[in-house]
Amino acid sequence: MDATYDAIVVGLGAMGSAAAYHLARRGHRVLGIEMFRPGHDQGSSHGEHRMIRKSSFRIDGYVPLAERAFVLWQELEAAAGQPLLRWTGEVWLVHEAGNPAYRAGIEDSIARGFRISLDEQGLSARFPGFRLHDGMRALYEANAGFLRSEAGIVSHVEQARRHGAAIQLEEEVTAWRVDGSGVRVETNRGVYRAGRLILAAGPWSAEHLADLRFPMRVERRVNGFFRPSRPDLWSLELGAPDFLLDVPEGSFYGMPAVGDLGIKIGLSAGEPTTARTIRRTIDDGEIDQLRVVLDRYLPGASGPELRRMTCMCTYTVDADFIVDHHPDHEQVVIACGFSGRGYKFAPVIGEVLADLALDGTTRHDVGFLSARRFTAHAVA
Repeated sequence: MDATYDAIVVGLGAMGSAAAYHLARRGHRVLGIEMFRPGHDQGSSHGEHRMIRKSSFRIDGYVPLAERAFVLWQELEAAAGQPLLRWTGEVWLVHEAGNPAYRAGIEDSIARGFRISLDEQGLSARFPGFRLHDGMRALYEANAGFLRSEAGIVSHVEQARRHGAAIQLEEEVTAWRVDGSGVRVETNRGVYRAGRLILAAGPWSAEHLADLRFPMRVERRVNGFFRPSRPDLWSLELGAPDFLLDVPEGSFYGMPAVGDLGIKIGLSAGEPTTARTIRRTIDDGEIDQLRVVLDRYLPGASGPELRRMTCMCTYTVDADFIVDHHPDHEQVVIACGFSGRGYKFAPVIGEVLADLALDGTTRHDVGFLSARRFTAHAVA
């Protein structure tokens, strides 16, 4: 097999599927290659849903990207003919002795009108299930909710196909190299050529970009799903919101029970791993930790366990994404290091990747995501 395309996208997870869609939508010959199947459970974007909000934890360039992402998610919903975005609002419980940067971010988000502060009485009146403890405060953001994560990826892939993209599934990329002004991509099935290459391989990025030695780490995450013992407090259908907890026990995130899914909670920390060596088994003690936190701050949320799962988050040393041309090859565009908050940006990142691949630049301000901020690390 030896075929030529305008662009090849390696990895059809959150970012790659969106990039393939935006490229195909503009009428270009696109090949997307995925080593599993869209919406698989081996990477970073499975588990039914992912959080979305317009605010950020600090003053940065993510807010305009989030605003554009909301628009593009709604456009994808219309094109796919299925709901992807659910508005829930979000409650954030923060221990005042926590990260000073978070405290600064809280005040900034309030000043810019993204969040409001709720005292104990106000919190109880609006969301009676939450419990504040000494030294804590509560904040609420209305423009927040969750996305159906697997459905979003599948929708991007299906729409890319509808616009003419070629999609190769269960095919693993084994090597790539620059080939004149274009690129050559080798897989376990054949060879492909294109004018441009987009590498969006999630936790497998370290393998495809080994020469750059970006300062990134992959972390294992554990999530638990519980049927709430108080569905009147913790069901989306009855008004329960998303939640963030920055508490002495750690940082946690979660979504209310939806239908038969149950309430979801995850810990925003985990052991280092790689995409090929992640420990998929989950200890009962890890689930017990999640249950203890729910019982303390969201009583009535942790009834019978319904499901447990792992996923992976890839972090750069500064916790910002990398979205840029390859430092040595203008025909190669890279997207990696999306941490635990990247999914919601998928459609706008896909738009940016298409811009960079086709035009060499983008109207979106993504300079703060430049790969060149790590060039010194890469060549040291």
